[in-house]
Amino acid sequence: MTGGQPVDGPISVAAIAHGVRAEGVSRIALVSDQPEKVTFSDFPKETTLHHRRDLDAVQRELRTVPGVSVLIYEQACATEKRRRRKRGQIEDPKRFAVINDLVCEGCGDCSVESNCLSIEPKETPFGRKRRVNLSSCNKDFSCLNGFCPSFVTVEGATRRKGGQVDSDPATLAAGLPAPDMPRLDLPYDLLVTGVGGTGVVTVGALITMAAHLEGKGASVLDFTGFAQKFGPVLSFIRLAASPAAIHQVRIDAGAADALIGGDIVVSSSPKASATYRQGMGAVLNLAEAPTGDIVRHRDASLNVDLRAEKIAGTIGAVPRAIDAGRLSERLLGDTVYANILLLGFAWQDGLVPVSLDALRRAIELNGVAVETNLKAFDWGRLAHARPETLPEAATDAPATDDSLDALIARREAFLVDYQDEAYAGRFRRLVDRVRAHEAAIGSDGLTEAVARALFKLMAYKDEYEVARLHTDPAFLESLKREFEGDFRIHYHLAPPLLPPGKDARGRPNKRQFGPWMLSAFRLLARMKGLRGTVFDPFGYTAERREERALIAWYEDLVETHLDGIDAAGAADWKKRFEAPLQMRGYGPVKAEAVARVKAEIDAGLAPSAR
Repeated sequence: MTGGQPVDGPISVAAIAHGVRAEGVSRIALVSDQPEKVTFSDFPKETTLHHRRDLDAVQRELRTVPGVSVLIYEQACATEKRRRRKRGQIEDPKRFAVINDLVCEGCGDCSVESNCLSIEPKETPFGRKRRVNLSSCNKDFSCLNGFCPSFVTVEGATRRKGGQVDSDPATLAAGLPAPDMPRLDLPYDLLVTGVGGTGVVTVGALITMAAHLEGKGASVLDFTGFAQKFGPVLSFIRLAASPAAIHQVRIDAGAADALIGGDIVVSSSPKASATYRQGMGAVLNLAEAPTGDIVRHRDASLNVDLRAEKIAGTIGAVPRAIDAGRLSERLLGDTVYANILLLGFAWQDGLVPVSLDALRRAIELNGVAVETNLKAFDWGRLAHARPETLPEAATDAPATDDSLDALIARREAFLVDYQDEAYAGRFRRLVDRVRAHEAAIGSDGLTEAVARALFKLMAYKDEYEVARLHTDPAFLESLKREFEGDFRIHYHLAPPLLPPGKDARGRPNKRQFGPWMLSAFRLLARMKGLRGTVFDPFGYTAERREERALIAWYEDLVETHLDGIDAAGAADWKKRFEAPLQMRGYGPVKAEAVARVKAEIDAGLAPSAR
């Protein structure tokens, strides 16, 4: 059952199969993430057993079967599996999926394959890429099926936790002033919002337990939506001076006294906003938790600033806000403590009318990661009252220079490492020509569009480049910072010169390669001088020939039309010139994108960002 709900009655997967066979179904297929654990003799004859990775092929086969066919999918609920792992009830595999963001094209095929919200956008100096949120990852590894060589799995490792900061937050928070708390002459209505699997319900439980310890009245009503991770969660918390003062558990429309917004999307939703009123208090977590739109549309934006403005307009004040996810990961090594950190922030803001001692005792009684949760709570208080005391983490990325000069210089230097000075000079000459023309007509944006798109086409990721980026010392060092132990790195590739067979969608199957591949990559990276020459064994494939042709096609597009562009038409040409940024991915994913974008440019249209 979803959400780890108990199953009523003596039911089993085998019993379901026998039941549908008794009703006349002859074609039964069983799909499991662990087919080896299935006792096949327990099932009706002619039932077929398949691994989860073959689900798509099984579905395609069953749709051709006349009459009724049955597919039984057997796997533990992902949320329940995470819960059991945290409690030590089942083994937590020492295996982690990691994306090398320099190899990643940001095409989103891994999200299409896995439909997983733990695959998150990552903004980089070279555009939006993808990252795996290791704090929420359920380790089903379906993302590895995305047609992309950027994934590695780190095996035999454990994550480094809480090692980034040595400061003791309890000591730093000891002298903080007590906030002014609201009186409980009337029931106090507190709304907590967030997404499933992040501890929103736990926050409500802690607050009501603290109120109970003080003899106050408290009730909590949780709306958890779908029983799955990342479903919207709203907790209606009502506090009063005594239990007798609470006569209902729901917060009426326009009656909320305070908001603890654990997720900006849920906090700005109509259901949450209906409870808001002018003059209420609010704190917000500005961390961007992925939504279904991120899975379906790779460049989708959560519009955090607009959502925050909408909330501010509704309550009549700008809410106090922090990126609790980033702070939690930076200070405690895991984003899972973000909502407890936000609770500390809200308490220090005077939005949670229970005593500090009672709330800390409630955390202790909860009995889960007590020491770390108390630290998270104290860090939240410090983030509110004395943000200057928060230590800087060694892993914080330095600020990126976003100027046009820096953008061009960064890409030029990258192309030198990619090939050589002459190749980078080819890039610089066309960009400088566009920049001179743009200065003459007084427009803005053409140069940046050409710099980004031309770089994208020139830095195509062939075998030599994937090898170079996977052997980049910065990437290997990042793995050592994230993991500890005697771990091994495995690579997931579909080499063009090795016939791997096809998947259900007709795409080459990927294979796993062991740590020895790193040595092969180092050798391959040194052979980049062969790129595009008669001695390039990969250069004769259709994919590589097309990638080289795209560079010449784009240069011709710019050179042919540049002199005819005036200030009035610059905006339309900017869209055309930046269109190749949508030519992302590898193999069939990229081929489809190239065909679509070229057709749209040829038709004089801006490409759809899909």
